[in-house]
Order: sequence, then C-alpha cells, then structure tokens
Amino acid sequence: MKRGSSAQKSADGRDNALDRASSNRSMSIHTRTGNQTAGTTRVWKWNDTAKDPMIIPDSWAQAGGYETADNGEEQFFAVEVRFGILLEYDTNSAGEAAGVANRERPGIRTLYVSEDGGRAIVVESQAERSGSSITPREDWASIITRPAGAGDEVDAERRDAYRSLIRDLYEVDN
Repeated sequence: MKRGSSAQKSADGRDNALDRASSNRSMSIHTRTGNQTAGTTRVWKWNDTAKDPMIIPDSWAQAGGYETADNGEEQFFAVEVRFGILLEYDTNSAGEAAGVANRERPGIRTLYVSEDGGRAIVVESQAERSGSSITPREDWASIITRPAGAGDEVDAERRDAYRSLIRDLYEVDN
C-alpha cells in the first residue's frame, strides 16, 4: 500500500510529489493483490480522477488516526490528497493486470511529509463516497510512521511550504 515518488518538478516548475505520483507511468506498475476467486488472482490499480491535489481539510488532520513513532521510526504528516478510483483487474499468467476492470472503488492518494519537510511518501487507500464527496475510511491515518530516513527527498524550495502546512494542520512546532 505504500508508494514512493521521486523528487522532480512538474511542467509548471512546482515540486509536487502527488502530481508526480499520479502522472508517473512507473506508479501504475505498483499493484496490490486483491481477491482470489476460483483460481483467479486479482489486483487493484490506481486511476487518477483529480485535476489537482488539494490540501487536506483541518477536519481530516484532526479526525484521522495517529501512529506513534517507536525507536528508529519517525512520523509523516498528511498534507495533500488526490481523489481517484481503484480498479480491480484479473491477472494474466505473468501476474499483470489484464482485460477490463471487474469493479471499482473510490480511493485517495495521500502525500505524507516528514516533520522537517525534507522527505515525502505517497500512500493509496480506499475511500468512502457519499453523494458527490469522497472521504477517507475510518482506518485512514493522518499521521503515519515509517523507519527513520524513509521516503524520497523533497526539493529545498518546497520544504518551507510543507513545514508551514504541518504547523497549521497539526499545531506542531517544527
């Protein structure tokens, strides 16, 4: 379920790991194992439906689950999210998605950033649809932990913006 992204700039010069993750062709290679029915293995693949990422709402930051860092781990804070659809495919003999999607579920791709704004990771998760809005499921965490040093490096010019978002959303003194 964890996804990484490389530190590159988008066409408009912004460094946005969430934009890169959705447009990066290599991200589509990462699939999750789905259900296995009658000898058929299935995988879930991300399909981006968002025009732009959005800063997570305050309510998500406060209501999301919190993971506490153990020794050798550090916390990553949710700062941006993209909406999309998770599509379930049957796999071929090589284990790759094949044919047309069997079903779909709403999903979100969340950009998590370390407290110092220096590293970022992207995580896909299922979401809930209520009318025209999509929200994270109850098990979604706004603060996650990963081994110290995990994630991809964020360009220096984006770090201040991420640190500011973390201060505003989570009342952290960084």
